[in-house]
Amino acid sequence: MNYPESTGGGEHSAEKILHTIFENSNEGLLVIGKSGVIQQVNTTLAATLKTSPSKIVGRQLTEVCKHNGLRKLITVLKNGIPEFGKIDSIDGRSFLADYIPITNNKQIQGALAKIIFLNPERETEYGNSDGVSKRKRHSRAGSTVVYTVDNIIGNSPQLVDLKETLLKVAPRNSNVLVTGESGTGKELFAQAVHAASLRRSGPFIKINCAAIPDTLLESEFFGYEEGTFTGGKKGGKVGKLELANGGTVFLDEIGDISFSLQAKLLRFIQEKEIQKLGAGEAKVSDVRVVAATNVNLEHLVKYKKFREDLYYRLNVVNLCIPPLRERKEDIRELMHCFLDKYNRLFGLRVTALDSQVEALFKRYSWPGNVRELENTIERAFNVIEGNIIYKEHLPSHIASLLDGEISGAVEETLHRENGLSLPLSDGQTLNEIVNQTEKLVILQALKNSKGNKAKAAKLLGISRPGLYKKLVKYNLA
Repeated sequence: MNYPESTGGGEHSAEKILHTIFENSNEGLLVIGKSGVIQQVNTTLAATLKTSPSKIVGRQLTEVCKHNGLRKLITVLKNGIPEFGKIDSIDGRSFLADYIPITNNKQIQGALAKIIFLNPERETEYGNSDGVSKRKRHSRAGSTVVYTVDNIIGNSPQLVDLKETLLKVAPRNSNVLVTGESGTGKELFAQAVHAASLRRSGPFIKINCAAIPDTLLESEFFGYEEGTFTGGKKGGKVGKLELANGGTVFLDEIGDISFSLQAKLLRFIQEKEIQKLGAGEAKVSDVRVVAATNVNLEHLVKYKKFREDLYYRLNVVNLCIPPLRERKEDIRELMHCFLDKYNRLFGLRVTALDSQVEALFKRYSWPGNVRELENTIERAFNVIEGNIIYKEHLPSHIASLLDGEISGAVEETLHRENGLSLPLSDGQTLNEIVNQTEKLVILQALKNSKGNKAKAAKLLGISRPGLYKKLVKYNLA
C-alpha cells in the first residue's frame, strides 16, 4: 500500500474525502507509523477497544493492544510481508483481519489493519422464554439469527478445527453444505455462518425441505402469482428465495427434495434468477445457499437419487459436524451449559451430576447427539428434588446401564432365532441394536446371493429400491 501522492490544490479535498471514507467504513481500520505509534483509528475499531480515537492516537500499539491480535501489525511493520485472512478476537468478538504494510519509495512507513467483525453486535436480552440470554438480530424479512460461532460449545480438536474453518469461509460468498448426524446442531452452524458473513445484516431464511410436501415445496421456494392456484393467496405469494435477497437461505434436509425441483434449484444457484409460478418474467435474487443433511448425498448421487451437478454446486465448502461420541471431551462443558440454561428456566439451583452419572455420560454413545444430551438433562430437571442429578432422574434406558443388568438372554435369543451372535456393550440403545441386527442380516443376504442385489432383496422380502435405501443408510453401497 502506498501513500497517495500530492494533488496540488486538491490535496486538502482529497484528504477530506479519504477521512470521510476512513471514518464511515463498516470495517475497523487502524494505521501505525514506522515506530509503532497509532496514527489513525476509526470509531468502529476504537469502540471495540472501549475507547475513542482521540484517546489512543499517538500511543504505542503495543501499549493499547496488549492481549489481542492487532499486535500482529507490529510483525508486518518489521518484515514488510502482508498477512490476509487472519482470525483473532477482541474481548470475545471474533474478527477477520488483513495486515498490510504501507510503503513509500519501497520504504516501509507504517502498516494498516483492516478488520471485519464476524459476530453481530451484541444485544443481550434477558428473560427470554427459555430463560437463556441470547444475541438476536432481526433481518429485513423478519427472521431472527440467535446463534453465532461463540454459541458452539466445545474445545475438542475436531470442533476447534471446524470453528476455525467456519470463520475462514463465512466472509466469502461460497455455498456451504453442513453434514452430520441428527442432533449435532446443523442449524446452529448455519446461523453461525450467516452471523459471521458480510451478509449478516441481510435476512436469514430457513426452509425445511422434509417438512413441506413436494407439491407445495416449489411454491415455497419460488412463490406464485395470483390466480395460479385455486385457493391461492390474493396477490400471490413471494417465495423464500426472493425473501432471502441480500442474505442467506438455509435449506435443511436438502436430500429430501424431488429430482424435478433439484433441477430448478440448480438453475437458480447458477443464474440467481427466480421465476414465480405463473409469472412471465424472472427476477434476480442475490442469495447465499447454506444446505444441511444427515444423509450421504454421495450415495444418493451414485444411485441417481440426487443430481451430481447440484451436489457439487452445494458442496463448495463442507462443514462435517462430528457426532458427540467422537468428541466426548466436550460432554462436560455441554453438561454445565445445559445446567445453567435449565437452572434459569426452572428457577432451580442444580449444581452438579452425581459422579457415577457423569462417568456414565462420558461412556454412553449418545446416538441422539447433543440434542439427546440436552433432553436428558431437561428431563432430570422435571423430576429432581435436590440439587444433584442422580441415576433415578435419568431416562430408564440410560439409568439401567449403571446397574450392569444387560441380560444374556437377548443375545441367546438372537443366536437361536437368527443364527447371529450380537455382542451388546455398555451404552448401546435399542435403536442401535436394531440397526446393527438389520445390517448383519443384509450382509448375510448379500453373501448368500453372491452380491446380487436383486436376489438379496428377494431373500429379504423387500423391494430393490428399498434395499438400496438401506445400503445407503449403512454405508454398504
